[in-house]
Amino acid sequence: MIYDYDSIAKKFEVWRLLTPFLYMGGFSKQDGFQTLIGFFLLYQYSKQYESGTCFNTGGGGGTADYIFMLLIGMIGILFTNFFFMVGIVFTKTLVYYVLYIWSKRNPTAAANIWGIPMQAMYLPFALIAVNFVLGNNYLEYVHGYAVGHLYYFLVDVVPKVYGKTYLQTPLFILAQFGVGDYVVPTARHGMDATGSNVRRGGIAAPGTVNPPNDPAASSGRHQWGDGGQRLGRD
Repeated sequence: MIYDYDSIAKKFEVWRLLTPFLYMGGFSKQDGFQTLIGFFLLYQYSKQYESGTCFNTGGGGGTADYIFMLLIGMIGILFTNFFFMVGIVFTKTLVYYVLYIWSKRNPTAAANIWGIPMQAMYLPFALIAVNFVLGNNYLEYVHGYAVGHLYYFLVDVVPKVYGKTYLQTPLFILAQFGVGDYVVPTARHGMDATGSNVRRGGIAAPGTVNPPNDPAASSGRHQWGDGGQRLGRD
């Protein structure tokens, strides 16, 4: 179940690429509470991220894009583990990866830690600070945040600033979970202060789905109906 490079490379135990993301921890008196907290965080922020609007990488910001985001995170965590060396299981790292992306997608959303309210953009750093003060291992947080920031940079910053798209949800995932109306990103100068994925000035930012055109709105007039009676007599 644990990640072991030698077993993968020499014994071809390829399942070790997946199983490290399936084990959160034990349920002993020492680890049980942390395990439950980990499962809660994964469920809570995955639900909030998916039920909102995910970064649109080709699936209309829906479930397909969420699944693709998880796959990118797992691949990124495996490749960058060489630099962080945080352990042999990565479920908690994946949790912090999802949490970071949620905070970037919803920077002004309400969050709290130990009853202290704050905006979502500050939550990842508050968690690191708390664990540092308590003397807990915070490298798992840093690892997850680093991979999460790389994903955010590729799907939100690069398309907005450079007009290029490097990550798109594969067709086999779209076929399984559905697809939305993908909008090709257009480069523009500057970014939103919150990093949100919006349309301004008629330029489509990545991760948006264009609404139907309203003929009345585009003409600048309101259509009061096509019926009515004629005044006066012929």
